[in-house]
Amino acid sequence: MLEARKLSFSYDHKTPVLESANLSVSPGEAVLITGKTGSGKTTLALCLSGFIPRSIQGNFSGSIHVNGEDVSGLPTSQLSKRVALVQQDPDSQICTLKVSDEVAFGPENYLMEPSRIRHNIESALASVGASHLADRPTYSISGGEKHRTTIASVLSFEPEYIIFDEASANLDPRGINLLREIIPRLKSSGFGIVCIEHNLRAMASVVDRILLLENGALRETTGRPISSHSLSVISPLPESRDPLLTASKVTYSYSRHTAIEGVSMSIHAGDIIALMGDNGSGKTTLLALLSGLLRPQDGQVLLHALPLTSYRRNRLTKEIGFVLQNPNHQIFEKTVWAEQTLSLRTLDLFNQSSANTSIELLREAGLEEASDQNPFSLSHGQKRRLNVTSILAHGPRILLLDEPFVGQDADGREFITRVVRRQAEQGGAAVIATHDTGFAEHSCNRIIFLEDGELLLDGSPKSVLNRFEESGHSDYLEGSE
Repeated sequence: MLEARKLSFSYDHKTPVLESANLSVSPGEAVLITGKTGSGKTTLALCLSGFIPRSIQGNFSGSIHVNGEDVSGLPTSQLSKRVALVQQDPDSQICTLKVSDEVAFGPENYLMEPSRIRHNIESALASVGASHLADRPTYSISGGEKHRTTIASVLSFEPEYIIFDEASANLDPRGINLLREIIPRLKSSGFGIVCIEHNLRAMASVVDRILLLENGALRETTGRPISSHSLSVISPLPESRDPLLTASKVTYSYSRHTAIEGVSMSIHAGDIIALMGDNGSGKTTLLALLSGLLRPQDGQVLLHALPLTSYRRNRLTKEIGFVLQNPNHQIFEKTVWAEQTLSLRTLDLFNQSSANTSIELLREAGLEEASDQNPFSLSHGQKRRLNVTSILAHGPRILLLDEPFVGQDADGREFITRVVRRQAEQGGAAVIATHDTGFAEHSCNRIIFLEDGELLLDGSPKSVLNRFEESGHSDYLEGSE
């Protein structure tokens, strides 16, 4: 049994994140832990897996027991074979240059027999639908593909207990279905599982218990969404023919892998576009091309009918705001307030009016009280909201958001939805890469669906959803309500 006994932790003498939290997970049992963004779920995962207090310092008390043994004295190399963590940020967990090497890393370090290592690599990659990635460089795969790789890398060395921190968040519907199949198999083999999730619908059917982490402690919950208000259905926006941004037959390849091929699309004032597609279909690359971060190797992107290459970088930044998939890649300052106002200062737009706007944005995002904190001390979902508010500060007309709902609780999702709605109502546009069919159906006026780097579908939510089944993507209909 994996047990946390009277677990308490605080970072740098601040308010405790965990206070006398107790948890027990039996072999063959799966427990789902949920809670609001910033409630301490990832901190709990780090404690259970030994990263706290071994690698992350703070005020720690309580104990972790595995099968009755206090493991506080075990070195990390021994503890990780007993309790392993699939982290929320896959980039922080990948340490090799090839997918198969990454999956082999654990078994090799535990000196498994070569034949067993080869078997475990093949089995782990197949179980997450990633066999085709075996020879791909880890730096060239998508965020969702990286998450599949990190799950496989943990499965391959067969720890006794596995903690999945938001494992479903970056996965497409097929990946989530595979994860739902993996967990019962792990349970039947005697593994203990802890799933940390905001998306209860994704994993609730395959776990035995659901616990809520609130005010530093764990308690049983019914599994109802945690929100102070309900997400309203957004009515269709009035259509506009005012062109803002156009991609014309754009193509982009990484080494020998073509990520985007011959994609053409236009973005108009008032558009809220859901950019959808399986992991590795090219969504992030297309957003990077639309933002000017990448240049097409063929075709072109036009802003107000002029090529992006004709604009200075500062002008592009004022017009197009791009929120990256990994929030850690977009944080540069030492305090939340400095991060919030960075673009204003860089673009020479900082004044009393813009400062007041920034204060209001932080308040709306639930980050006002964190103004003096180091942004890296925020939770994953809070960092992502900070990325959004810091981009909004200088008022770009076009918003490009790459998986903004990952790590968000219900209130965070409402915040993001309000942001994109307001953007469209004020004559701008937003493109949101997402796997959330419910959001696409209720909050967007268009869905663009990519398949293997090509534009497969582009139309109203109703028309695209009606074609999902015939195009072989019925998995996406499970997220539609």
